[in-house]
Formats: sequence, C-alpha cells, structure tokens
Amino acid sequence: MSATTSRSRTSTVVGILVGLVLLGLVAAFAIGLPKAAGDDATEAAADVELSLPDTLPGGYAAADDAASFADGDLAQQAEAIAQQQAASTKYGNQVLPDVLGTPAVTRSYVVDGTTAVFVQVFQSDGGAFAPGSLTDPETTNGAGGTTMEAVGDGACILTYGQSTDGSAGTPSQSECQVSQDGLTVQIQSSGVEAAELVKVADGILDDLSQQ
Repeated sequence: MSATTSRSRTSTVVGILVGLVLLGLVAAFAIGLPKAAGDDATEAAADVELSLPDTLPGGYAAADDAASFADGDLAQQAEAIAQQQAASTKYGNQVLPDVLGTPAVTRSYVVDGTTAVFVQVFQSDGGAFAPGSLTDPETTNGAGGTTMEAVGDGACILTYGQSTDGSAGTPSQSECQVSQDGLTVQIQSSGVEAAELVKVADGILDDLSQQ
C-alpha cells in the first residue's frame, strides 16, 4: 500500500470517528430528552453524581486518551484525536446538565482502535426517545430507512443505508436507550451492533448502581 493511500485511508477513518461523535451530540439534542420537573425533582437530582470510566468492558477505551489509539491505524493522529475528544467531552458535560436540569455526563469511546461509540448518562426514567421520522427499510427497495426495535433491555433506533441488492441489509447506525433505577444511558455507534450497545449500556448502569 502506498504512503498516499495509507494517509487517505487514515484521514477517512479520522473523519468518521470525529463525525460520529459530533453527530451523536447533535442527535442528543434533537431527541427530546426527559427533564426533571419541579423543585423536588431538581433537589433530588443534585444528590446524584455521575461519571464515566476510562474503559468499559469489552475493550472500549476512552477516545480522549491518546493511548486508546496507540496500537491501531490512528496512532499517528492519537494526540490530535484525543485533544478534540477531550474538548467535546468537556463541552458536553457543561451543556447537558445545564439544558436538561438534571445530572448528566457524556464521553466517547473507541473499540478496535477505530470504531467510535458515543455514550450519555443522565438522571431520568427514560422513555422520550424516538427519531425525527420513521421509514420502513423493508419497503424502500434498498434505499434505506429508519425504524425502532426493542433489543434486550433497550429501545433502539436503527438506521439503514442504501443496499445494492434491494434488501434492507443491516443497520448502518444504531442508537439505544436503556434505563434502570432512575438512570438512563443512550449509546450510539455506526460500527457496533445494537445488541452489543445494549449490553454495554447494561454494564454502565450496573456499575453506576454500585457507586
């Protein structure tokens, strides 16, 4: 493989990683997230402290840590990616609780060195979760569409891209919501299947319940 091809491929992957995280942030605000209502709810919310760890079970490492990219195709861009993701995390952790009026945190992760996963946790029982529109991907002759499915403990928005054979194919992006004991995780990726995202969300909620 030529150096030019390698640089082109790496730049493309970096764009996908950064783009997904930014898309996740936009989607978080586009989807109507539940808000704590009334003084009692606000007062109770103040007692909750939320945080996301540097690593998640399954090989997910924080994208704001350059070491997460050290052994992969993005090693040369590790510092730049980590700095950008750290800035995004800091911004999200300021904006989300301010807008929602309830404790909330966000962080992006990477698995296998290149696949991005975007995570949010906020104090809520969940439920207010849906795409802007729904289109049955089975009826579009391979043009794609967006639908929702119950996956394990979660509700997932599944986005299908275009396919060459006219079938729905597999989702090009999945975003799932899982709630437990007054906390909700929303988790999104274009490279990880919905069932795996729900599994990761379950693990995050289990860990938070033990804090």
